[in-house]
Amino acid sequence: MNNNCDINTEAGCVIHRKSHVIYLTKVDKRLQFGGIIMEGMNTRQKKLIRLLVQNDEYLAISFYATRLSKSNRTIYSDLEKIQEELTKLPIKVSIDRRPRSGIKLLGSVTEKMSLLEILDEDVHESIYLEPVERQFEISRMLLVDGKTVTHQKLADKFHVSSSSISNDLEKVDESYPVTVVSSKRGTYIEGSEEEIQRSLFRFCENYLNIKGFGSEQLLDTNGQEFLSGLFSVQIVEAVFHEIDRIERFSDYTIPGQYRKSIIISLIVFFFRLGLGKHILSKKEFLFDQIQSLDTYFLANEIMEAISKKIQVDFDDQDLSYINRQLVGYGIKLETSTEQTYKKYEPIINKIIRNMSEIMHVDFSKDTALKEHFSQHFIPMIYRLKMGIETTNPLLAEIKSQYAIIFSSTWYAMGNVESELGVHFNDDEVAFLAMYFQVSLEKSQHGKKILIVCPTSVGTSELIYSRIKRVLPAQDTAEVTTIQNLYQSDLDSVDLIISSVNLDKIEKPIIKVSPLITQEDIKNISILYSDFFFNEESKATKPKAETFPFLKKVIDREYIFTNQFFENKDSCLDYMIDILKKNNIVSTEFRNEVFEREKLGETALDTGVAIPHAAPQNVLKSKVFILTLNRGIVWDNKRVNYILLICISKDEKKLVKGVITDIHKLVKSEENVKFFFNKTRPEEIYRKILGG
Repeated sequence: MNNNCDINTEAGCVIHRKSHVIYLTKVDKRLQFGGIIMEGMNTRQKKLIRLLVQNDEYLAISFYATRLSKSNRTIYSDLEKIQEELTKLPIKVSIDRRPRSGIKLLGSVTEKMSLLEILDEDVHESIYLEPVERQFEISRMLLVDGKTVTHQKLADKFHVSSSSISNDLEKVDESYPVTVVSSKRGTYIEGSEEEIQRSLFRFCENYLNIKGFGSEQLLDTNGQEFLSGLFSVQIVEAVFHEIDRIERFSDYTIPGQYRKSIIISLIVFFFRLGLGKHILSKKEFLFDQIQSLDTYFLANEIMEAISKKIQVDFDDQDLSYINRQLVGYGIKLETSTEQTYKKYEPIINKIIRNMSEIMHVDFSKDTALKEHFSQHFIPMIYRLKMGIETTNPLLAEIKSQYAIIFSSTWYAMGNVESELGVHFNDDEVAFLAMYFQVSLEKSQHGKKILIVCPTSVGTSELIYSRIKRVLPAQDTAEVTTIQNLYQSDLDSVDLIISSVNLDKIEKPIIKVSPLITQEDIKNISILYSDFFFNEESKATKPKAETFPFLKKVIDREYIFTNQFFENKDSCLDYMIDILKKNNIVSTEFRNEVFEREKLGETALDTGVAIPHAAPQNVLKSKVFILTLNRGIVWDNKRVNYILLICISKDEKKLVKGVITDIHKLVKSEENVKFFFNKTRPEEIYRKILGG
């Protein structure tokens, strides 16, 4: 060996992440060098290294001794040898020992993968499963394969501890409508056939999203091949063939946003039908004469074609279920449409009136909005009543970039839930919010926007391209310098976006960072709406960090700091108890809040949760502020601050303003820390009042 060889500790090591599985695809000089050193280790010691890589927690020596069928003393001896060899390698991995805790391999994922490669393991076998991927594999075994498995078999299969498997099973149980049952004979799932199919649907949707298959990608060969790895090739091919036939040769149109959902629903349904499983639903069909619906005959065609190909029998209940799916996913109804529309017209009009009041815009004049809203609304109600799953692929983007319109839409729809007998989830609300957003943008005459940048041409072009993407299409944007700005006539300018501080400019100004961060983009969307869709804003320059609407609903009495709670539920119960005691909310408010938490995420990336409930259960408008001395898990995020929003039905005009103020308040971690961190109630109250 040439000890003078040049070892580049960075070059050539390529890590690819695909669906939370990490593959090392190239061996560099350092690994070749290391491989020679590691040749002195025996097979057992190499197996021990692999087990150490797979378990990212401190485990007792006895755990590894059991896995390798050796004594604790032998494992201690092996660890000494391994540590000796590790010190000779140009990668930073080491064995850490903690009394009463056990041992753990320290090092980054990249370094651990490099270590596996040094062991000359086959690349395709050198797979390190992250917990989320392991949970998907367990979900597949339970849901798709229908297996009963033991903790020990799962621990052996994935080379992790029994406690890791227990955590995985808890996550699986939380993720699906079915129940994960552990008994003496092993772990299995339990639930109605409808719950099982909903769980399979959710499993497939999540897995496809991770694999990067959207509606369009799913229809190509790769999409079919992927699903064929989960289910029968016959079933997958038959479903894809029917969807293609419907779209190419029938009078029906499958809405693009639901194409993936209906494909998965049909595959899951026929997969379970092949196992002799039928959904027995007592839910009444929303329409009086099911046989008169065009979708009923389409459902019959689908059932006949696919059942013949996969050789299964179906009954009237199965046919009814497929028809419900078609209606729920928005297959256009040619008959009975008018009667159904009249049934829901008063509620649709109420939602539009509510939204007009909240947003200070008359939406009732937009006939296209009402038409498109109705076309989406009726199938949506049906989906919710029948428990038909769907996902909105743009949910995260809508909640981020259109936070005000999303939250306002949710409030506008909140007081009709009891009339309809449904609870709206975030996916559905986001779809409807976009109809209002389109209407808003249409109602506005094009705005003239100036983007003020330093003299750097490259910087200005970058800022312009990023900002232009979030502005309405009818708006015009121009880039200018500070000098030209002060020399120009600004009468026709509606908004200025600047990366530098500006003085004595009587126009709305949004300050951004020099290179436009994602946080800047979010703030532009929020403040744009605040400037142009709020009657109280007009064309005057607002003061920085003022909260005119939040001031109306905060009270020193409802600000509590440095509290301790174990979990979200106990935290919410505490806040609601105080509000109920002081007659701020009704008895039903508690159930509404907890139901809302089940249907969508209310935690933000800045460590703030914003729970809320429908206005009809609020007696007096307040925002309850609570800070924690130790963060808790909330929607898979770590939360330290909670702002519980209570807006009464008589003050809906406050909704948009309060939501806008709150988003300004918590728009960044710096803002959050300034207003809430290590601060007494009096200081929080004073800071918000004083801006």
